[in-house]
Amino acid sequence: MARQEEHDKTAEPMRSFIIKRFIAVATFVVLAELVVVSLEEDLLVPVTAALATGSHTLAGTLRSLLRLLILIALVVAPVVLGALAFTHVTERRIAAEQEARNAERAQYFRRRNLMISDMAHDLRTPVMGISGLAQALADGMVADEATRQRYLHSITAKADKMADLVNILFDYVQLDSEGYRLNRRRIDLPQLLLREAAAAYTDVEDAGMELRVEVPEEPLAVYADERQLGRVVANLIANAARHNGPGTVITLALGRRAGVADIVVADTGEPISQDVGELFEPFARGDAARSGGGSGLGLSIAKTIVNMHGYQIHLVQPYGTYTKAFVVTCTVEV
Repeated sequence: MARQEEHDKTAEPMRSFIIKRFIAVATFVVLAELVVVSLEEDLLVPVTAALATGSHTLAGTLRSLLRLLILIALVVAPVVLGALAFTHVTERRIAAEQEARNAERAQYFRRRNLMISDMAHDLRTPVMGISGLAQALADGMVADEATRQRYLHSITAKADKMADLVNILFDYVQLDSEGYRLNRRRIDLPQLLLREAAAAYTDVEDAGMELRVEVPEEPLAVYADERQLGRVVANLIANAARHNGPGTVITLALGRRAGVADIVVADTGEPISQDVGELFEPFARGDAARSGGGSGLGLSIAKTIVNMHGYQIHLVQPYGTYTKAFVVTCTVEV
C-alpha cells in the first residue's frame, strides 16, 4: 500500500505535465489553423486561382496539383509541428523523471543495504553472546547458582533484543506490502496514550530518564487502528529514550484544537541536527542512530502509519521549554 501511494504521488505530476502540454500544443494547432484559414481567404485563394488559370494542358494540371499541395501543406504543417513539439517536450520530461527515479532508487538500495549490514551486525553480537553463554552452561563450567541465573538472564535479554530487531523489520515489510489495510474503529485516544505510557515507563526509567504524562482522562474519540497508532506512540517514546542521555525528561502530552488532537512526545535532550527531510526516511541511520542502537526504521514506520491514517506528523524544535517534540495531529470524531 505504501508503495502504491508513492507511485501515485510520482505519477500525478507526470499526468499533470502531459495534460498541460497537450492543451498548449492543441491551442497552438488551433491558432495556426485559424491563421491558415485567414490566409486562404485573403491571399491563397487569389494566388492558387491564378495558378490554375490557363488551358487544360499538362501545365494546367501541374498548376492544379501545386495548388492542392500548398493547401495540404499549410493545413497539415501545424498539426505535424505540434505533434513533434509535444513528443519532444514529453520525451525530455520522461527522461528527466526516469533519471530522478533511478537516482532515488539507487539511494534507497544504498540505505537498505547499509541497514541490512547494520542489523546483521546487531544480530550477530547477541547471537555470539548467547552461543558463548549457552556453551558455558552446557559444559558445566558454571557451578555457582547466582552466576548461572545471571547467565540465563543475559541470554534472555539478548534473545529479546534479537526479537525486537526482527519484529521491527517485520513491521516495516508488512506496512510496505501491497493490500495491507488498517483495522480502523472508534477508539478512546487518552486511554491508548495512558496504556502506552505505562508500557514504556520501566524502559525510560532504566535509561536514567523521567517520563511525564500530561494526558487528560476525559474521553476523546478518534477513528483509528488502535494497535498501529499505539505503535506510533511507542516508537516515538522509544526514539526519545534511545537517542538522549540520562537525566532527560520525556513528556507524553495530549492537546485538543478545533476538530483535531495533537499527540506530543517532547524531551529535554539534544536537538536534532539531521535534515528533517531525511529524518523519516527508511534506512536513514547515521552515527547518532547507531550509537543508540536503533534500527533506523522506527520513525519511518511511525510516519507510514500516520500517513495511512490521513494524519500528520512533524518535528518542532524547540517546543516550549523542551528541546524538541514530535507532534502527531489526529482528526477527532464527533
